Amino acid sequence: MEPTIPMLTPFTAHQNSVQIGYVPLLDCAPLIVAQEAGLFAAEGLHVTLQRESNWASIRDKLSLGILDAAHILAPMVLASQLAPANTDRAKSFKTALAMGYNGNAITLSSQIYQQLVVTEHSFLAIAAALKTHLGLGTQTLTVGTVHPHSMHTYLLHLFLNRAGIDMARVAIKVIPPVNMVEAMQQGEVDLYCVGEPWNTAAQIAQAGHIICYGSELWAHAPEKVLGVNQGFAQTRAEVHEKMLSAIVRACQWLESADHIAQSALWLAKPAYLNCSSDLLIQAMLGQWHTQRRGSHQHKVFFSEQANAPWPAHAQWILQAMQAYNQIDTTKLSVSLDALYDWDTYQRVMTRLDLPVIERASFPGLLPAIHSPEFLSS
Repeated sequence: MEPTIPMLTPFTAHQNSVQIGYVPLLDCAPLIVAQEAGLFAAEGLHVTLQRESNWASIRDKLSLGILDAAHILAPMVLASQLAPANTDRAKSFKTALAMGYNGNAITLSSQIYQQLVVTEHSFLAIAAALKTHLGLGTQTLTVGTVHPHSMHTYLLHLFLNRAGIDMARVAIKVIPPVNMVEAMQQGEVDLYCVGEPWNTAAQIAQAGHIICYGSELWAHAPEKVLGVNQGFAQTRAEVHEKMLSAIVRACQWLESADHIAQSALWLAKPAYLNCSSDLLIQAMLGQWHTQRRGSHQHKVFFSEQANAPWPAHAQWILQAMQAYNQIDTTKLSVSLDALYDWDTYQRVMTRLDLPVIERASFPGLLPAIHSPEFLSS
């Protein structure tokens, strides 16, 4: 049943004030919708949304308690526990709510794309052509990601591995999402993985071509979660659950194609993404609500239990961190169940009279982190 937009009612409850951070991407939409549609207010919350330009800023402010909660990269929850400098567990994060599946894409610069000999437009064919192109010279492929501990980084590894591209020929560069298109235009990166609308924007600017959706590498990949400061979760549990309830309702609302135009108008405001609503609509139509490549689903906000903090996803991320030598995961001193808080998620879904599936029943298959399946030369 589609959630209704509540009538706003005035309230004064400073103890219900919440500071939530986000990076301007389409997948922060549940926060914008919950604010603009009055879903936070309906829970008696006074929410301030704070835009940040990059994930490092989000991480630092959430750790220091300047932000109570934030739209964050799923791997940042684990990284907050494992960072060597973080000896104060009150400054680490946890999550009880995923903000959907998928939403990323890989974009290749137009300059390189036009040099490829591509027999068909599947991502595997383009990947094979890219490998052949690299084999003709000695240049390094400069690849842009938004943060070392991100699904973008891991999807890039999956893509390059599927292509059989030697990582010794790859240089990885961290760039804030809002700067990706400009970096490609300036020749700073050859290929990048980022969330929308910054892939569609590259195509419109003729700076790059989308060559692979993240959903083609992992059809139900985790992406962003609603991360909270551990101290906030412990001391303000009721406010935490009210906040999660409003965001789940916003995720439900976003599943309807009829709401694309309204959500684009809200997100395009100067206070939020500060960009053209036409760009957002084009990105939504291409990435959110169509199935352009076979049976793959792209951005999913609510269906198929997309808000569940799946333990299997947390375990996969932990293994990826270890495999890519990012951090010593043997130093994790708390259980994954404490970081991916299924009990709080279950209480919120029950409160909303929504079904909760068994925690081991995540949809789809987990991709092999080091796949032996290389493309032929």
